[in-house]
Amino acid sequence: MTLVAFSAVDRSALRWLKTSDRPIGFTLSSGEAEVATLRWKEHPGSLAVAETGTGAWTLKRGGFLNPIVTVRPSSGGADLARLTVHLNYHRVELAGGRAYRFHRAGLLVPAWTVSTDEGRELVHIEPVREGRRLEAGAVVISPGSVDLSELLLLVVLGWYFIVLAWFEDEALTPLAGPDVSPPAGSRPGTSAR
Repeated sequence: MTLVAFSAVDRSALRWLKTSDRPIGFTLSSGEAEVATLRWKEHPGSLAVAETGTGAWTLKRGGFLNPIVTVRPSSGGADLARLTVHLNYHRVELAGGRAYRFHRAGLLVPAWTVSTDEGRELVHIEPVREGRRLEAGAVVISPGSVDLSELLLLVVLGWYFIVLAWFEDEALTPLAGPDVSPPAGSRPGTSAR
């Protein structure tokens, strides 16, 4: 698989598609062109590798109460970006000094957005599920953001965070379905007689 340069594709038609379960992997595409891949080293785990047409990065979450996600060149070296997680908002800080907000699009909407500190939305990423399984993601780039040099990094970092949060939420939620429902005629919290 040859990855196409991000600058050469239609950035108004981006989507993440799940390509493997073990290890977990996704591919960012625009039409038929594949732009980037994101694969976890192992599941469960937070270490992932992103490959693009211009290079590769490692992404890793660290910390518990105040998590931080780092993006580094796969060859090692200093952070390219850091995502600090706070209760009400998250912040992406790039090595060059630029910073962005990363936050939920709304209380009832599973989508996330990357915006400037002034509130101008740059990227909107919405997970697509099949049942309870995360299978894909739709990426909408705001027209004024199409030529932003760090756009691909923001899209990859945002998707990495969404996937990690999805799998953590899934692990904490008890399975719902016919095989875990209470027996017919019983109410939750009471025993069937």
